[in-house]
Amino acid sequence: MGRQRKLERDLDHWIASGWVEPRHRAAILADAAGQPGHWSAAGAGMILGAVLLALAALSFVAANWAEMPRLVRFAVIIVALWAALGGAGEAFRRNNPAFGHALALTGAALFGAAIMLTAQTFNISAFRNTGILIWAVGALAVAIAIPSRPVLALSALLGGCWLVLETANPLTPQIVWGFIPLWLVTAAFAVRMESRLTANLLGAALLVWLYTFVRWMGGADDELDRPGLFVLLALICAAGTLALALAEERGLALSRIVSRWLMTGAVISAFLAQFAISSAGDGAASGLVPAGLTCVVLIGILSIARMQSGAMRPAIALTIPLIALAGFALAIAPYFLPDWIAGLEVLAGVAVFAFAAAMVAEGARAGRAFTGGLGLVLFIAQALHVYTALFGSLLDTALFFLLGGLLLMAMSIAAMRLQRRKLARNTEANS
Repeated sequence: MGRQRKLERDLDHWIASGWVEPRHRAAILADAAGQPGHWSAAGAGMILGAVLLALAALSFVAANWAEMPRLVRFAVIIVALWAALGGAGEAFRRNNPAFGHALALTGAALFGAAIMLTAQTFNISAFRNTGILIWAVGALAVAIAIPSRPVLALSALLGGCWLVLETANPLTPQIVWGFIPLWLVTAAFAVRMESRLTANLLGAALLVWLYTFVRWMGGADDELDRPGLFVLLALICAAGTLALALAEERGLALSRIVSRWLMTGAVISAFLAQFAISSAGDGAASGLVPAGLTCVVLIGILSIARMQSGAMRPAIALTIPLIALAGFALAIAPYFLPDWIAGLEVLAGVAVFAFAAAMVAEGARAGRAFTGGLGLVLFIAQALHVYTALFGSLLDTALFFLLGGLLLMAMSIAAMRLQRRKLARNTEANS
């Protein structure tokens, strides 16, 4: 049973029971109709079935493509495309959204098939990545016109695929600027339709684009092989995380999803930066200093803004910019102190441990479980790295884990005592 139909039956029951006034029935149904629905097993099965039907149709046409005249080829694709989209409109008119979304998704898939098969017919291969972009834009148009969250998610997935293909193409620039307007438009409609799946896809794609952006800024031709690039990526992701957290406080929907992707990117980049310290080269940090300092200042401003809104404690608002500044200093230090590489690697490892512990402590607060879990993963990863790099025998392993366990237990006991003292002071103040 559809969500709208169930609401109609429930309203009739509530009206008959005297719980809802009859004059409010139409307004309630109109408001519910304008809100996006949730996933259901029947709806998901319908969409998956539509995907399989689309694949079956594509396979059948592809198998007989060589024997079909060109006019018949285009006729088959176009008729199937418009039949799917027309059927989607009729399904929505009959208040069957699950079937409507399934047909709309089929239509968007057939649009991509039309592009690919047309390119095959005329032997067009030079602009194959552009075909993916056109497919993404077409799917976005279908998602907006209906509107349809599954088709919007398909559009976001296609946009991410286009970004990856263009990035891997040696004939294209190192950075794909055209992805930004596509991302912004898709994000705007993801917020409007409240599509969490689309927001997750956009968050992952944004991380890929930021990776290419930092490579472009640093002039790295192959990989991020310098600590400054890793830390710059971490700083950009951290600033984006704070900005989106501030936007969430202002009521921007789905900001938390993208901010978590950026937070994950910041943590991964900070962890990987320590591996690149030994490969730092002379004179390679000149272009990264202004960008890194700009990010540190921006992180400080955003932290203060969140503190003023009451969402961040003053101690945390002060600690975050200091961590960013310390990380930036460690990133550029190898370029100016090449003889201190070993010591800087140790300092970087200690900084990662401290960063992970701070995240775990912050995760103990209400609503910060993701931060705490991510900090725990970072702590475990760093512990395994230190173990594999410094220890070999079983006795060394036992000593390492013993000292680490005792240190963590001591920190936990100290934190619990501080929490008890704070609770006692609050109780005395309220009594």
